[in-house]
Amino acid sequence: MLRSEIRKQIEEAVAVLWPALEEPRPSGEDIATPAFDVAVPEQQEHGDYASNIGLVLARELKKNPMEVAEELVKKLSDSETFSRIEIARPGFLNFFIADPLLLSKLGNVIKNPDALGTSAIGSGKTVIVEYFQLNIAKRPHIGHIRSAIIGDALKRMLLASGYHAVSDTHVGDWGTQFGILLLGYKEAGADLHTKEITKDPFGELEEIYLAENARIKEDPLRREQAKQEFAKLEQGDAENRKIWEWMVDISMRKLLEAADRLGLLPFDEHRGESFYEDKMASIVELALEKNVAKKTDDGAVIADLTAEGLDDAVLIKSDGASTYLLRDLATIQYRKEHWNFWKNLYVVDVRQSHHLKQVFRVAELLGFDGLSSSLDHLGRVSGMSEHVEYGFMKLPEGGAISTRGGTGISLEKVLDEAQERARAVIEKKNPELPNADNIARMVGLGALKYFDLAHHRTSDITFDWNRALSFEGNTGPYLQYTHARLRSILRKSGVEVSREVPDIALGPIERTLIAILLRFPEAIEDGLAIYSPHVLAAYLYDVAARANELYHATPILTEVDNEKKQFLLTLIYAIAATLKKGLYLLGIDAPEEM
Repeated sequence: MLRSEIRKQIEEAVAVLWPALEEPRPSGEDIATPAFDVAVPEQQEHGDYASNIGLVLARELKKNPMEVAEELVKKLSDSETFSRIEIARPGFLNFFIADPLLLSKLGNVIKNPDALGTSAIGSGKTVIVEYFQLNIAKRPHIGHIRSAIIGDALKRMLLASGYHAVSDTHVGDWGTQFGILLLGYKEAGADLHTKEITKDPFGELEEIYLAENARIKEDPLRREQAKQEFAKLEQGDAENRKIWEWMVDISMRKLLEAADRLGLLPFDEHRGESFYEDKMASIVELALEKNVAKKTDDGAVIADLTAEGLDDAVLIKSDGASTYLLRDLATIQYRKEHWNFWKNLYVVDVRQSHHLKQVFRVAELLGFDGLSSSLDHLGRVSGMSEHVEYGFMKLPEGGAISTRGGTGISLEKVLDEAQERARAVIEKKNPELPNADNIARMVGLGALKYFDLAHHRTSDITFDWNRALSFEGNTGPYLQYTHARLRSILRKSGVEVSREVPDIALGPIERTLIAILLRFPEAIEDGLAIYSPHVLAAYLYDVAARANELYHATPILTEVDNEKKQFLLTLIYAIAATLKKGLYLLGIDAPEEM
């Protein structure tokens, strides 16, 4: 990555100019080069990259920042990486990459397009990514889409960066809600698990769940009956166990169908919470043994975290039932022992923040996270579990989406509507398009995903079909259409793209595009630094916008200079390949034509 190369050259220059910075202080502490930034400046005229190294060093050296910057420029000016380096007050360095280097690196992209956006930053590190945590007998709705597509995009980005990324659904198939479901199931006189059903049993279970919740709302005492039903299940009651196993089986199949339709990468772990049932007792024993938790007079087991502002963390309820918290602790312990994770990420909405803080703190006290003092290149503690929270998906009217209340729009219906709406748009724009139904599926699903991923994950989102399916602006269809347009140019040219990039004078748009294309792995790294794919989405939009500038400003197919034409086609090929790979990392297809 160019940014890494610039950083390395700066560090080497600092070591030569001020070797005393590398020497130990009287206290024995190493100083080394202070932390500094290398970033893309907001204004293009300020260079391809800029650094605050002059300001940072000036504080350490107690010198004028402009003088420090001047010394650095003198040392770095011999590098073939830069065409020039400018100093901007009060001590910034602005770097302009040399055109020959840009062309050389573009040539590397053309020769090895499969390596686009890849790096080895995560080599040797395992990251668990938990997402799309659906519940048994509850139909996936549009509110679940955020966890699914954010988690899937993060997994793809992690894999591209060399990490061993392990995905897990951690399906909700245990807990009091199953007492509610069992109570409602028996109340309805249902016998779905013992006979052949031609209707949709999954849908019927959802109706039973909603109906029982409505009854509990009217008669809160029924909740205690539901708890008793779950307690019987947890204690091995044969009838409840048989019904539950049937519910799990049909639900798991339905959930995998939903994941497949969303185009998610296959899950490495597809376990329910019940998998950890036999792993919880030892955790309770350990918590009591280490005085992390205590047993109360009514039989509950509680870790007192009130001094840390985290309230009581309940492992076992007074009725003997296990809690989400205990099952999450068992999950962390399993993941650490089985996968030896470097990071354990939970892509869960912001409402679970307090719960996960409790889980992580108790896990830390028990020693499950394998906490260490080592830091990654971004200054994060290794061996940690982290909550990758996201905001709410809202209806245009402003209401939050909820399955329990029965107001959720099913994911299946949303995906159907996305394809239908995309098909209608395509019919207007290109009625003769071959394979229109398949492309409509790609565009509709891509519009849904990109609408989400273009926002910072912590933002609340009000879903809007017109905005999502627009072929203009920062949308999925805009990026897909740009890719299709570029591929069309290559087909119409009738020329095989050369794998050699000629040494040619670059125009301003061409030069800017190459510099942006080479930042692809940096955009992925920056997105992973904050676990938000919107950074990559913004980068791809910038690529697409610049590509359309080139398209409108340059007569590519009618260019009379053969060398210039070949170069432009090579550049178009690189842009199209970048867009396709970038969209893939967001979980979005890139049609060849639209």
